[in-house]
Amino acid sequence: MPPDVDRLVSEVTVPDSTLTPDRSTTPHTAAPKPDDITIGFAPPPASRDVDLTARVAALVNKVYFDAEAGIFHDGYHRTSSAEIAQFIQDQHLVLARLNHHGASPSAGAGDVIGCVYVKTLSPTLGDFGMLALDETYRGGGLGRDLVRFAEGHCRRIGCTKMQLELLVPTTFEHALKTRMQAWYLRMGYRIVKLGSFQDEYPALAPLLTGPADYKIFEKDLTPGTP
Repeated sequence: MPPDVDRLVSEVTVPDSTLTPDRSTTPHTAAPKPDDITIGFAPPPASRDVDLTARVAALVNKVYFDAEAGIFHDGYHRTSSAEIAQFIQDQHLVLARLNHHGASPSAGAGDVIGCVYVKTLSPTLGDFGMLALDETYRGGGLGRDLVRFAEGHCRRIGCTKMQLELLVPTTFEHALKTRMQAWYLRMGYRIVKLGSFQDEYPALAPLLTGPADYKIFEKDLTPGTP
């Protein structure tokens, strides 16, 4: 293992808990049962649903306001309704939605409680990001289920590895980033290298408040791995 990657791994103490990272102080409601939630790709026609795209953008931006607090200057937003619409149109956005038994099958925008962005970087390498959950439903395994859905999709289309990226400040301890990194390690991901945030996101790099490690994680998706 390269020295810089070895250093990054050694900085993390993995907690016993495997629950989705959660810093919310709002009391949780009872976690919904699996048959009360549907996870799947948003269909392309949903890209024209302005209420839906606004709901998802607001959810993601609220989550990342906490997740990236202190990393970016004030005014930074993780996404927009227009970008969400494009992700849906391109079939890259997975949504978690509440089921209302006996109600119309056409769920409303308010039923969205989580999302994850999924794409392939090559025929054998999948990637996910923009994992976000409504704070009411954190800590009950929904985040894990969204990640597993993304992994399962990429495995089915031939990917043998899954990648994710995590931006971590180097000048101060970011408690939520530490918890997220530990959570990903518990799920079988390993840091394989440091990427260049400047190269990947040249428009966003100037918005950083200071230096940060752009950590690249990978997980083996070959048969037999969890």
